[in-house]
Amino acid sequence: MHGWVTDLCEFQPRWRGYPAEAEAGRWLGHRLQGAGLPARVEPYAITKWQLDDWRVELTVNDRSEVINSFPIWSTPGGQGTAELVDVGLGSEPELLAQDLRGKAVVVTGRALLNVFATYPDSYHRAAELGAVAMFVSSDAPDNLIRPTSSSRNEQENNPIPAFQLGAHDLARLRQAAANGGTASWNIEAYHLQGESRDVIAELPGSGELPGTILVCAHYDAWFSGALDNATGVSGLIGLAEHFASLPLQDRPRDMIFLGVTGHDAGYPHGGVTNWISEYSHLIPDLDLFVNLDHLAAKGEEHFSTTGIIDMLGLVVERPGDEERALFTTPHPALTRQFTPYLVQYGLLAAPVPTIPTVNANGDLEGLMGEAGVPCVNLTMATPHYHTVDDTPDRVPPEQLARAVKAHRDFITDVMAMSREAIRSPI
Repeated sequence: MHGWVTDLCEFQPRWRGYPAEAEAGRWLGHRLQGAGLPARVEPYAITKWQLDDWRVELTVNDRSEVINSFPIWSTPGGQGTAELVDVGLGSEPELLAQDLRGKAVVVTGRALLNVFATYPDSYHRAAELGAVAMFVSSDAPDNLIRPTSSSRNEQENNPIPAFQLGAHDLARLRQAAANGGTASWNIEAYHLQGESRDVIAELPGSGELPGTILVCAHYDAWFSGALDNATGVSGLIGLAEHFASLPLQDRPRDMIFLGVTGHDAGYPHGGVTNWISEYSHLIPDLDLFVNLDHLAAKGEEHFSTTGIIDMLGLVVERPGDEERALFTTPHPALTRQFTPYLVQYGLLAAPVPTIPTVNANGDLEGLMGEAGVPCVNLTMATPHYHTVDDTPDRVPPEQLARAVKAHRDFITDVMAMSREAIRSPI
């Protein structure tokens, strides 16, 4: 399975609608066919963000220099220059404390558990208050940039240019804001009609039990995307191979294995959004949705500080796995069935039965949870995910194997349960 991680990482960047994403989809389809399933690649139309080039410059006391950056996904194209204003963490009181009209705001971003950004509303709120651009850091170590999409990604209607910066460069912009500095930007980007694709493989069961189990992984990524989400795709192939090899009588339910895009580069318009639209008639038959996302990585701790020299980039590698969380819908049977395998395979995880209210992926298990489908997502996030350093060497093969085996055994248990038992409130 680690070989599949390495193979998928050769396709980059796997941005939604871009050539490497299409190549990765075809690769996944071939892998699922090789696992013994009649896989198909289903294209569909999307609004594609075409990013051709960009440049950011910082000017202080008539001295200018190029700053390394990455645009927030779907940010509008154009060019401009504006005075910098430091708005701290980008909270509502901080945004209201200064006149933002015609200014470029500088936001010191944090990422709780390396995932949940502290600035989800800062972008649109700053624009409403008159800001003309935003620069934000994402709490990655060293001076790494962790790209993202706005949580309210309005695609061609996004209001202002916005850029992610590394922690050290963001600190320089904060200092420049205190000294009357300006930032200039030029971004060549626009929206057009494009194409993405779902990869679908169906595995019939014996029919002994009604209902279907849907196993999903997104295969798009910002860069090489080893943890996020070549590990999940590898797990998808491995589980498909396992269950396809079983005698028919050992599969009492039908199964679907699904590869999707647009979760990383395109949130929240990707994930299972298209599949739900095309196959809404199957939703009532789903008895379990398993999202495979971030399955294995070396254990790391990232220590950051506060103040102008922010997020110093101190990362300590430690023995063992990265910490995990087991997100489920509020169906006690899901946690009850999964927990023994967490213990058996040494997967430290905190159960969080909060889907769809709180979850790591609003366009994946979040959407399925809203549709009333029982959902599971055993996930983690390291300091290097969404960065250029999310590479296969950070994925321990034996840890990946343990994670996939735990999913295998859990799905086997749920496969034999009645719908009533899966959804029981006790």
